[in-house]
Amino acid sequence: MHKEETKNISIELVARREKTKNNLRKTSLLGMFLGPYGICFLLFFAFPLVLGIIMSFSTFDGKSLFPSGFAGFDNYIKLFTNEVLSKDFWSSIWNTIRFALIIVPLSIIIPLGLALLTSLKPPGYKFFRACIYLPGIFPLTATGLILLKMFAFRGGFINSVFNISIDWFGDVGACWFMIGLFCLWCGIGGNFIILCAGLENVDKSLYEAVNIDGGNKIHRFFHVTLPGISSQLFLCIFTTFTGYMNLYGQVYILGTGVADQDEMMTAVYRIQNFLLGSSKSYGYAAAMGICLGVLIIIIAIIQMVVSKERRGNGKHAKAFEKYKKSK
Repeated sequence: MHKEETKNISIELVARREKTKNNLRKTSLLGMFLGPYGICFLLFFAFPLVLGIIMSFSTFDGKSLFPSGFAGFDNYIKLFTNEVLSKDFWSSIWNTIRFALIIVPLSIIIPLGLALLTSLKPPGYKFFRACIYLPGIFPLTATGLILLKMFAFRGGFINSVFNISIDWFGDVGACWFMIGLFCLWCGIGGNFIILCAGLENVDKSLYEAVNIDGGNKIHRFFHVTLPGISSQLFLCIFTTFTGYMNLYGQVYILGTGVADQDEMMTAVYRIQNFLLGSSKSYGYAAAMGICLGVLIIIIAIIQMVVSKERRGNGKHAKAFEKYKKSK
C-alpha cells in the first residue's frame, strides 16, 4: 500500500513538472513574439500618451523641454474660453471633420465597387488588383511632389494638355480637391484588399437562396453582400475615419502655397504649428491633442453603436437558418 501511494505521488510530481515546463515554454514563446511589440507599445504609445497628459496640465518657461510648473486645467480652460486659441483650434477641428465626412464615404464606396468588379474574376483581375493596391506603397512625399509637378499652375502637365489655367495649389477649393484626390489615390488600396477578402468569405449558399426566392442582383447586394461584409466595412470605416482625423502630411505637402492658411489648417496641422512656434505653447498643444483624441474616441463609440444596431446581432444568419429548416 505504501509503495502504491509512493508511485502515485511520483507520477503526480512528474506530471506537475511536465505541466510546469510546458507552461514555461508557452510563456517564453509568447514573450518572444509579443515582447518586441510590447516594448514598442510602451515606448511609442503608452509613454507619449502619459507624457502628453502630463504636459496638458503643465506650464513651460522656454528654458527646457520639461514642464516648469503645474497649471491644472488652465490650458483646457483657455482652449475653450480664449478667443484666439478657441477660434484657431475649433476651426481646424471643423476643417478636419468636414474633409473626413466627404472623403471617408468615397474611400469606402470606390474600393467596394472595385472589389465587387474584381470578385467577378475577369481575365487579368490579379494584375488589376495589384495595380489598385500599388499606390499605397509609394512614399507620401514622392507622390505629393509628382502631383505638384503635374498640376503646377505654370508649366504643369495637366494645365498644358487641357489648355486651362487653374491654380490647383493656390486656391482653397482647388487645393482641398487635390488633397482629396491625393488621399484617394494613396489610401483606397488597403480598404480594397480588406473588402476583397470579405467578399471571398461571404457564404455562397445565401446567394443561391436569394436566386431561389426570385431575388435580383440588387437584392443580393443589399441582403447578402453588405450584411456578409459588415465586419470588414466597419473596420474600414473606423480606420479610415480615424486616419483622416489625424490628417497632416497631405496638407503640409500640397497646401503650403495657399494664401489663406487658416482655411487649410487641420487639427494635427494646428497642433504641429503650436509645437514649432515656442516651447511655451507645449501645454496648449498637448491639451489640443488630448481634446482631439477624446473627440475621436467619442466618434468611434458612436460608430460602434450604430454598426452594432445595423448588423442586427446576427439576425440575417438566424433568418437564413430558419429558412433552411422550413424547407
